[in-house]
Amino acid sequence: MGLGLWFIREYGQETDDRGTMVYRFIKVQGMLGVLFYAINIALAFIIYKNEQIRMLTLILGTNIIFDNIIYALKHLNIAQSEQKKTAIIMAVEGLLRLLLGCILFLFPLSLSYLSILLVIVRLATVGVFIEIGSGGSVNIKQLWAFKISADDLKRNVLLNWKFILIVGSSILFWRSATIIISKYLGAADVANYEISYKIFSIFTMLSIVASTTIYPRFVKLIAMNDHEKIRSLYGLISLGFGLFVVFSYAFMNSFSEVLITVIFGNKFLLAGKCMKEMFLTLLVFPTVFLQANLLVAMKLEKMDMVLNFMALMINLSCSLIGLHFFPSLSVLNYSIFTAFLIFHISQNVLLIRLKLNTIKNAVLFYLGAGVFVICYHYATVRFDSLTLFICFVCMVMIPLTAYFLTRLKGYLDSVHTVFYSSDIL
Repeated sequence: MGLGLWFIREYGQETDDRGTMVYRFIKVQGMLGVLFYAINIALAFIIYKNEQIRMLTLILGTNIIFDNIIYALKHLNIAQSEQKKTAIIMAVEGLLRLLLGCILFLFPLSLSYLSILLVIVRLATVGVFIEIGSGGSVNIKQLWAFKISADDLKRNVLLNWKFILIVGSSILFWRSATIIISKYLGAADVANYEISYKIFSIFTMLSIVASTTIYPRFVKLIAMNDHEKIRSLYGLISLGFGLFVVFSYAFMNSFSEVLITVIFGNKFLLAGKCMKEMFLTLLVFPTVFLQANLLVAMKLEKMDMVLNFMALMINLSCSLIGLHFFPSLSVLNYSIFTAFLIFHISQNVLLIRLKLNTIKNAVLFYLGAGVFVICYHYATVRFDSLTLFICFVCMVMIPLTAYFLTRLKGYLDSVHTVFYSSDIL
């Protein structure tokens, strides 16, 4: 439902009855999961006549409930600055899922039995999150007994419709591409896009996790009305994201074809070109997400909602019009990039008006990104990919990383000094 950021923000500002707030949020997420599970089953039985599909929907559909509860507990961890627990629990769950998959090499299992085992692992993850991950904030018996009123649903869901629309537009933004490709292009293009998107989403997930981790800090600084520290933190994280995206873009431009061949074989070589185009969007994606979180922390989610819908409309319009004249995956990738670039520029205009960014910094970002893309693209034509990437790392990444680490150390020292001074006082 996209209410995680709202919960983190409210949790940071709530001082009297956080326990009730936590139980209410988790219980509402669980109830919404049950609702979506019921809708999922109804649609499966209406659309599909195949009994196996219906049975798998009944079994695997329960993950909707568990995922909603885990979503709530993850954001509780973030609000409590306990993300390490989430990382450990999710890593263990991922390992268990991998081991279950490996069982198929030894013992052939039916889809039904494998699905039940996967659901059991997910249920166990929920239990571990509640007992260990919540740090004692949540008790299963108390959670089960906690009563939800109509006012609770209104307060947690209806009054936060903007967050729901933000997430809804984001889902449409990314998933509409597959539908459009299937209508205008061939099955091979769908496969190439999906392969590229899965790899792209791994890189975007890293920036999403980092931005969400920083979000509670933004909430605290905004509550303190300390614009100088907000600008300092925003600038530092933006620099870190800048290093991440230029390294990722350079790596993919140099080795995307090799990566695709190693993972998927020679059948999907065209996905390498698609991936290069898609990674243009990565140049702005992390800061788009960071800036969106900053706006939400300032209770400007309505503006973020408008910008999300604007990006969705730009993407759909450019894609549909472009594919009418040029039936190519490049049209989709450049449409997504255009939408994100305009989204990013619009966010910067807002942040400049709020005095959290400057015109100079914004212009330098776009000029730097543009020069980097043009120069690296030109260099890939003239030089060997491996040699170019090694030179790039040695001459650009290492000095910039050293500069970033110096700034990071200075920021952490200043934060430590403030906390130490406040303890003395």
